[in-house]
Amino acid sequence: MIQPDRLDRFFPIKYPNGNTVSRFAKHCPHCKQLVKASAMEGMALLLQDKVFVLAEARCPQCQHGFTVKCVIDEHKQVHPVGLPSFLYRLMLQWGARKQVHTFRQQAEWRMAQQAADDAEAAQPAGTQLPDSALVQKSEDILGNFMGQPIHAWILHNGQRLVYDRAVPPGGQFRLAANEVLFDNRLIYRPA
Repeated sequence: MIQPDRLDRFFPIKYPNGNTVSRFAKHCPHCKQLVKASAMEGMALLLQDKVFVLAEARCPQCQHGFTVKCVIDEHKQVHPVGLPSFLYRLMLQWGARKQVHTFRQQAEWRMAQQAADDAEAAQPAGTQLPDSALVQKSEDILGNFMGQPIHAWILHNGQRLVYDRAVPPGGQFRLAANEVLFDNRLIYRPA
């Protein structure tokens, strides 16, 4: 039986006609931000010449959770699925029992996943400010996160950094090379 996993682990997917789907993302219905497959938990399954996707997604921008149900045809056209989630899940589990290909078991998937992991590890990570860092905080408060204020900007070593986003509740995040983690909960970037 197919096991749910982080959705990006099922991609890239190669169709019998040679087309390949290397990435998958959907727009958040709440804030319209693009939510990548790495923020989705579910499954993708190739049945004949269609990829069936069922996943639970959480928008990293607004933290809105939503269900993704769709079919991607061999021409990379995405079609919504109108079935209830439980019925769609049963259909996918039935298809998995029929000995269809799941992509994480293919040698091509393992090689592509290893290449993606290597590329991600090679990217420079941002900076985490220690608790002892001398930081000037703006008096402008944008809101609160985890009971603490979110300052509009901070000044560290003469560099002004503006608030970008909060660390996701699960703690899984990656800093870009120019990003700074402040108070172990807020991410700032150069102004």
